[in-house]
Amino acid sequence: MMKLKTLIVVILMCSCVMAAQSPQFTLSPNKNAALRYWTAFAEMKDRSIDDATTKLMEDVLSGSAGWDEQRLGPIVEENSFAVRFMQRATELPECNWGLDYSQGSGTSLAHLPRARVLARLNALYGARQMAKGDAEGAVATWLAGLRFAQHVGKGIGLIGTLSARPAFIANLHLLTVAVSSGAVNADLQRRIHTQVNKLPVEGLDLTDSIRYEAWADEEDLKSLVAVSDFPNTYKGFFGSTPPQGARPPSPADISLFRAMMADVTAAFRLPPAQTRERIAAVNDRLKKANPAVQAVFPNYLKLNDSREKVAQEKDLLMKALK
Repeated sequence: MMKLKTLIVVILMCSCVMAAQSPQFTLSPNKNAALRYWTAFAEMKDRSIDDATTKLMEDVLSGSAGWDEQRLGPIVEENSFAVRFMQRATELPECNWGLDYSQGSGTSLAHLPRARVLARLNALYGARQMAKGDAEGAVATWLAGLRFAQHVGKGIGLIGTLSARPAFIANLHLLTVAVSSGAVNADLQRRIHTQVNKLPVEGLDLTDSIRYEAWADEEDLKSLVAVSDFPNTYKGFFGSTPPQGARPPSPADISLFRAMMADVTAAFRLPPAQTRERIAAVNDRLKKANPAVQAVFPNYLKLNDSREKVAQEKDLLMKALK
């Protein structure tokens, strides 16, 4: 019996030594917010919403209607886990949606519709917090909404920025209303000022989106250079029959497109008024370009107007904080 006890002690001591020598298991840190956002999308609860409820949501987000707990509370509550999960993800430093850019204009952007819905739910979540007297929670929610909007447009063309814009403006507007009403104390105002001051002047990073847009549009033009049935391929791309006598784009046409996009990118580094002048000059050149180049070219004047609207909302918030 004594020998058995001794053997047990020796085995236990060896086990302890081996455990001490084994490296401690640690989880690999995730820095990519997009991976968490996909989880948040999966946690969202689908629900049929009538037109009246949809309008009420829009009115709350615009500030023209107050919070209605009876009609909107259950919708926000059943999506609260997804919203809070998304909010935590906005603290991560990177966002890579993992898009398959090799597909060109056919690249799947299936995340954008769900991102738009989640962004609206987040803004409404903040409105609910404010209605319940939780100003600190509401401010944190709306600031997370601004960060989420930044991430939604990351690594995508203009459709990503345009998808992020409504929620971005809604968060700015709700923050402005809360500050102007006196519901936000000085400490929270300082926190808002610090976070909003870090944003680009126009709120969303348009130059990054324009670079991706230019790349995708050029890839589309290149795919049209040597097609055997240009009219039908053109119609499949742009949804309309090409003008009479239109021809596939040539290397010179693509070089012209590239030069115009360089001018557009440079223009958006300027204040909106100067951008408008530069884009108007680019549009004059565009009128003489190959129809395919004209068809693929976005309306950058409209984008500049949208950019100005976001900048105005941001300015209103910064003035309310003073």
